[in-house]
Amino acid sequence: MRSSVALLVLAIAVAACTSSKSTPTPSGATSSTPPTSSASVPITPGKFQYVNAGLDVMLELKTNIGTMVVDNGSGHDLAKPDLYVFLATGKRVDGKVTDAAPIAEGAKQTFHVEFPPEVTDKTVGLVILLFGSDNYGAFAPA
Repeated sequence: MRSSVALLVLAIAVAACTSSKSTPTPSGATSSTPPTSSASVPITPGKFQYVNAGLDVMLELKTNIGTMVVDNGSGHDLAKPDLYVFLATGKRVDGKVTDAAPIAEGAKQTFHVEFPPEVTDKTVGLVILLFGSDNYGAFAPA
């Protein structure tokens, strides 16, 4: 229930931030304000990145199998990594990090990741990163 509420709040916030505004023109009519141009960022299905406070984690999924590279510059050791996803339908699916092991500060480690067949690089809606029982939050598409 909490995750459904969180997703609903996120959707409302995004909708509020992207609503269109009208501005008067000299003739008194209104026109839509054109969106500002910005460089587009290419997003590759199945690639996700988490970067925060010296921690850089890359996840690449091909169907339901992938590789996760953890570069720990966080200033402290990390517990064993773990993750789960929310599918586009909202369903939570736990992943498995093969040979998960703690990661020392300053170390870089690569892990094999597996999900059930219902998870693919194209059905993932959100990927959540864990170290031990600590939830570090969501990856961003890369």
